[in-house]
Amino acid sequence: MLKILFVMVFWGIAVTSANADDLVGIYRQVLDADPRVRLAELNVQIGEAREQQVIADLLPQLNITSSISTVRQDLEGNNPLESRRNDRDSFKGERYSAVLSQPLFDLPKYHNWQRQKKITKQVEHDQLGAQQQIMLDVAQFYFKVLLAQDNFSVAENEKIVTEALLKQLEALYDKQLVKITDVMDAKARKDRAIAELLEAKTALVVAKEQLTELTGVPVKQLSPLRDDLKFEPIETDIEKWLEILVANNPTLLSKKDGIQVDSSGVEQQKGGHFPVIDFQLSVQRTDLGFNSSSTGLTNITSASVNLNMPLFTSGKITALHAEAIYRLESSKLQYETEFRKLRRELISNLTEINSSVEKIRATTVALASAEKNYSAMKKGFKYGVVDLSDIFGAQRILSQAKRDLFQSKYQYIFNRTNLMHLGGTISRSEIELINRWLNPI
Repeated sequence: MLKILFVMVFWGIAVTSANADDLVGIYRQVLDADPRVRLAELNVQIGEAREQQVIADLLPQLNITSSISTVRQDLEGNNPLESRRNDRDSFKGERYSAVLSQPLFDLPKYHNWQRQKKITKQVEHDQLGAQQQIMLDVAQFYFKVLLAQDNFSVAENEKIVTEALLKQLEALYDKQLVKITDVMDAKARKDRAIAELLEAKTALVVAKEQLTELTGVPVKQLSPLRDDLKFEPIETDIEKWLEILVANNPTLLSKKDGIQVDSSGVEQQKGGHFPVIDFQLSVQRTDLGFNSSSTGLTNITSASVNLNMPLFTSGKITALHAEAIYRLESSKLQYETEFRKLRRELISNLTEINSSVEKIRATTVALASAEKNYSAMKKGFKYGVVDLSDIFGAQRILSQAKRDLFQSKYQYIFNRTNLMHLGGTISRSEIELINRWLNPI
């Protein structure tokens, strides 16, 4: 009876509801709820708007102005009796003008346009990085919930088995077939099992809350991992993976864009030493003259080419150029730092993935041995050839073997998804592929 109860409790978690969520379903919820999705889109739109702004600086600009004014003119030094004129005059004046300007040669504006284009590209890579980070979070938090559920099932089963053994011992003690110390030991083990169950329950609650943070709604039932899933090793050609890393990792691509942005910044500040040439066409219609004096209606049209050459700026242009050079050097060092960090993580994940495959095989064998040992101990305890500590020890070994197997399986998944994320190859199709590792709904 005890064995049947054990099997029902432990494997009952493998039965899923028809309303369970799978990985793809959770991912769709996250796309609708996670603010990082919209935030990344807004950053790209901001970058595109800024690019349009700097493009406008290179295109023709047309400005129209108009003014209507009242002018009062006071004449000093005149004797109105002799000149027969008043020393004060008031009149209205109008002025209308249109000015068309077009830069002809402006290196700072040109390089600022090139710089902003690269900033927009950098933001697009940041958006890709945010999308891939969301995919990684969904996959890892999903399987963290499954791992916590499996560990909870083991702890719950251990509590039930321990309580059943305690009842059995109490019945034997009533018949004076066992010592009181055996009963007290069983009670202590039951209390420890309850404490471990509470700890496992807390870990499950925390794991669900992490996933809820992404979806915005409470996590219900999730599709569990398939029992027949084959865990295959991954090719460990480091150079090949490094090529994938450099070519696809959005963080590295963004850092590389940053180098190009600062390189254009150097050219932009360097252009401050060169002259700026622009063309200007002006049309004006007014009845006001010099110092707002009244004149007849006048139409003035002028076309000019203006040259502005900085001769002395007290070292400001030189300092700006130097700052841009330092920023470029800083960007290169940031890229190298990030590359070394990602290279270390990539090699670590490759090693741990294939190590997990071997560990899964070893723990599968260990679990089979632990089950046989526990079954033998139960029979021995029934016939009085083993004592209480032996059966409790066999039970603990069995529970630990289950935990080790669960941990090995999920660690493989964690490392694999993280490897795909490092290589920049995690995608919707990868999510769908991992989703096949789950029991169908």
